Amino acid sequence: MIHLVPPHIALRMFEVAERIRPVVRDLGLLEASLSRASMTSYGQELYPGIHLKMAATLDSVNRNHPLVDGNKRLSWIVVAATYRVNGHPDPVGTVDEHESLVLEVASDHPELDRIAEQLESMFGAAEDTSDAQAGRPT
Repeated sequence: MIHLVPPHIALRMFEVAERIRPVVRDLGLLEASLSRASMTSYGQELYPGIHLKMAATLDSVNRNHPLVDGNKRLSWIVVAATYRVNGHPDPVGTVDEHESLVLEVASDHPELDRIAEQLESMFGAAEDTSDAQAGRPT
């Protein structure tokens, strides 16, 4: 099960990371942006797997502009935190590479598959924290 970040937690994470309180322009757009990743149709996930879910989240926050300022920063904070909560390591690459991806998504709106591929190359697979992988007896 992939755990997603609810709006009130996303806003708090932004406040802690940026040391400013975000000004929400439209709470409904924030909720819609963050819930897009969990959408289903006829019982099927529209965005299967964490990479497509996070691509949808990154895209939605940047398209919908739910904050007065800081939408690109919020999108990255939410995506990075969601990967972390779901057992993925910190992203590889430089801060400039991460920023470049967010700017590309915000300005060019590439296809979700392309965004997902880039996120997968940055965050990779989830770390297996099971007892068997940790060398502990089961």
